[in-house]
Amino acid sequence: MLEILDLSVRYEETTIFANINLRFRKGEVSVITGCSGSGKSTLTKIINGVIPNVEKAEINGTITYAGNSFRDMDIAQRSEYVSTVFQNPRTQFYCTNSTDEMAFALENRGMERSDILQRIQEYSKLMGTEHLLNKDIFRLSGGEKQLVAITSVACMNQDIYIFDEPSSSLDRDSIEKLKNSISILKKMGKIIIIAEHRLYYLREIMDCLHIIENKRILSVSKEKINDEIARKYDLRSFHQILKSELMNENYETKHLLNKDCKKEHKLSCIDYHYFYKKHHDVFDMNLSFGEDITFIIGKNGVGKTTFIRSICGLNKNFKGKTYYEHHSIKQPNKLISLVMQDVNYQLFTESVAEEMSIITDDEKKKEGILRELGLWKKRDFHPQSLSGGEKQRLSIALCKASKKPVVIFDEPTSGLCKRNMMKIIEFIHEMAEEGKKIIIITHDYEFIRLCGGKVIEFVR
Repeated sequence: MLEILDLSVRYEETTIFANINLRFRKGEVSVITGCSGSGKSTLTKIINGVIPNVEKAEINGTITYAGNSFRDMDIAQRSEYVSTVFQNPRTQFYCTNSTDEMAFALENRGMERSDILQRIQEYSKLMGTEHLLNKDIFRLSGGEKQLVAITSVACMNQDIYIFDEPSSSLDRDSIEKLKNSISILKKMGKIIIIAEHRLYYLREIMDCLHIIENKRILSVSKEKINDEIARKYDLRSFHQILKSELMNENYETKHLLNKDCKKEHKLSCIDYHYFYKKHHDVFDMNLSFGEDITFIIGKNGVGKTTFIRSICGLNKNFKGKTYYEHHSIKQPNKLISLVMQDVNYQLFTESVAEEMSIITDDEKKKEGILRELGLWKKRDFHPQSLSGGEKQRLSIALCKASKKPVVIFDEPTSGLCKRNMMKIIEFIHEMAEEGKKIIIITHDYEFIRLCGGKVIEFVR
């Protein structure tokens, strides 16, 4: 059993936790949830040793496993027991090839080559990720990278597995694979700790839900987990929203190798062609956006992110024309605001306030937006010190402050609790009312249903 007793955590003058107690048992799935920035990732980093060995914080209390004190161990020593899949898998990759990545930690343990290959084959088959072996990691979609990271840590065969927002970039099929992977680890008797906002896929397999609120933790047993708990604590729904619930007159299937285009609208993408390697077309199509708010959905790796990168002029192998109000766009950066799937690429300055100043000098406007998104108290923080959800909100704040008429979001609810998701929905509608064209890539059907708008599914 992994046991945390009387744990208190402070960053400088900010108290994150106050005297919390938790127990994680073998063969159980424990889910940690709460508002964005409440301390979910902090708790996982304390267990795996990132805090205080890499990120400094004041810690009091005890953390023990199998009679050993984790607080007396450094990260290397804890790695004998703990494996972690981070919210952003890119931050934990050391190799460019997916199979090499799975082998990397095993090689460092001195395993024989034949044993390493056997372990990789065993766990990739177990996790349903055999199709991702021997791939260029940086050619994979965000969701596919996540599955590679999950398989890599599973290969370590540790006692304790930590997942930080593991479903944030995954499509529905991949989430089912993730759920199956967690179930397998559970049957193997592992301790599984998951920091997560998206709860529906975990309801059947979780044993305990730990809700962070006001620096404390409320633990709810499996028998008491229901929609009433979700409403009371403003959590994401336990109900799985199906694609069929989104299919109405505002739903369209778009084949990526079909140039049919019903009508040219305010924003049109004509003769869009992108290829990867020789004779491999990602898309060859026309597409036009008529509605103020349009969602693009589709399986991991189908080409959603590649498409919006092409609109923004970020792909070398892209050919095509983009028209806004029937005028060809020559400099997309002057017309389009983009919130990337990995927002770390978009944060450049030394503070949240400075980041906002890149977009506008209107101090009242900056303060208003940051207050609405719960970031005003962190205006002097370095952007890279924020949680994943807070970074996401900062990027959205930059779009809200911008005067550019087209706004594109790639997985904007990644790392967001329900409360902040509702605030983002409010912002999206405000921007649409201002005349902005909003395009959103997402796998989050709950987000789509609550926001409303046109839905286009990319298929091959």
